[in-house]
Amino acid sequence: MEQKKEFEIVRHTTMKHLEIFLVEMTSRSPHGHDDLEIGILLEGSLLLFTEQEQHRLRPGDIYVITRYQVHSFHGTGEKNLILAFQIKTDFYRKINHQLGFLSLQSNIIRSGSLHNTLHRILLDCADVYFSARPFNDVRCSALLLDAMYEILSAAHFSFSNEKESDAAKKNSRRLNRIMDYIAEHYSEHIALDDIAALEHVSACHISHFIKNMLGISFQDYLNQVRFEQALRLADTSDLSILDICLETGFSSSRYLNQMFLKNLGCTVKEYKKMPEKPPFILAALPTDSVQKRYSFEQSAFLFRKYR
Repeated sequence: MEQKKEFEIVRHTTMKHLEIFLVEMTSRSPHGHDDLEIGILLEGSLLLFTEQEQHRLRPGDIYVITRYQVHSFHGTGEKNLILAFQIKTDFYRKINHQLGFLSLQSNIIRSGSLHNTLHRILLDCADVYFSARPFNDVRCSALLLDAMYEILSAAHFSFSNEKESDAAKKNSRRLNRIMDYIAEHYSEHIALDDIAALEHVSACHISHFIKNMLGISFQDYLNQVRFEQALRLADTSDLSILDICLETGFSSSRYLNQMFLKNLGCTVKEYKKMPEKPPFILAALPTDSVQKRYSFEQSAFLFRKYR
């Protein structure tokens, strides 16, 4: 699938403070957003990356992503399905201002009484959300607050201060801009100086920023973006090696072949001729955004299976 620039805009159409939907996740590049995000993996398996940590999610696992926390997803090749909750910040900050600064010691809730209680509350909330019951917004709000209360009662957490929160917001938005820029311009010549000019800082500053946020260097991330796009073209097109280089930003076929040898143990020409392709080991981070998000009506219909 073609990589496209993606804006992290969460629309709250059914209820002003909440959106619940089902999504199949192939890949989602590193990003952050203002909303609190909670998800239950209903089917399959999935890799979640948070703050340079990798978590393998299995059916029933619950993840919680707090405001401006940078995270990304990568599929494992197995079909997956997530029940996702996007909760608008103003909803819970009006009740307790501190909740806007919440930080969890662990983003994953796998088992135990907290998991069981939270799993039941979230499914009940989704059931009400997808129904046409009178005052379902009131009931959903009550269930969301129950869920947050259970997390605060049993999970290990802390509250950041205003300065730390502002820094997280700034970093999240800067990273989103950089990821969007790379996604749009990877086929062109991109240098650290270009990113630095975009952000009005020095190349040294932006180099350290990317390394701190992603755990890998700018050039390593850019090379991985280009390689995965080149691999897609080698799989799905009859383009020559030179044309693949032109489409993906590699400066030469020699460099492209080096990346194929490093990741797959063969050249591009050898790869294209293979009847059975060698497995590609997942990169350190996802580099594109490919997902299938179901509409409200589709989500409501599919969700019946889990009730």
